[in-house]
Amino acid sequence: MQAPAAWATTRGAGVKVVVIDTGIDRTHPELAPNIKGGWNALTKGEDFTDDNGHGSHVSGTIAAVDDKKGVVGVAPKADLYGVKVLDADGSGTFDDVIAGMQWAVDNKMEIASMSLGASQGNQALTDMVAAMTKAGVILIAAAGNSGGSVGFPAACPGAIAIAASDSKDNLASFSSRGPAVAVIAPGVNVKSTYKNGGYDTLSGTSMATPHVSGLAALYVATHKGATPAQARAALAAASRKLPGIPDIGQGAGLPGAVELVK
Repeated sequence: MQAPAAWATTRGAGVKVVVIDTGIDRTHPELAPNIKGGWNALTKGEDFTDDNGHGSHVSGTIAAVDDKKGVVGVAPKADLYGVKVLDADGSGTFDDVIAGMQWAVDNKMEIASMSLGASQGNQALTDMVAAMTKAGVILIAAAGNSGGSVGFPAACPGAIAIAASDSKDNLASFSSRGPAVAVIAPGVNVKSTYKNGGYDTLSGTSMATPHVSGLAALYVATHKGATPAQARAALAAASRKLPGIPDIGQGAGLPGAVELVK
């Protein structure tokens, strides 16, 4: 994604990125310096500690610090906020997810990364995505891992749906597909931070999504006040088509950081 080539211009400093997921490992040495706050929708409290690992993995791809250890995020100076809407098993309810999305609006987040989804949505979720878009929150969402149609909230109008590619620029077999897919990003065998100060290698559109969330942070850092529609258009304009993948599998293609920060 050429992120290091864009770092001479920006590393995403000051951009507010909320990870709506299982929480974040608040003491992980590669995440803690960038964590600025968060919320727990399950307990309606302030403790958003990650007891699953998924949210910490996503967060590292977005903004793990550049400390020459472990991994480094796409936007290693972005501000991370953790909103815990899923439990230790990675499960949750629409009500808690929507509450977490509302938190993002109320707290004026610039980018929301949602590596979660369901095969079906509901009107309340669709309305919440619309509210986020109206509030200017750029919603980056995982297309899903069914190999079939794009899940929700990624399929909701206003969300930017992300498909997954592998290291050979092929479409991941599990990646959901359809006209809702905006762009594609690496999502197979991605190493990142994990709970309890650890690391893990995972696959899914969950892993592709934070790559684009990090790119969006680099874009917003150089285009302050950009709207969700402008971010979507910029990501598409900065993308190159991967050969052999139909448009329903990759959207505009694989976005590159250098073009985004021009």
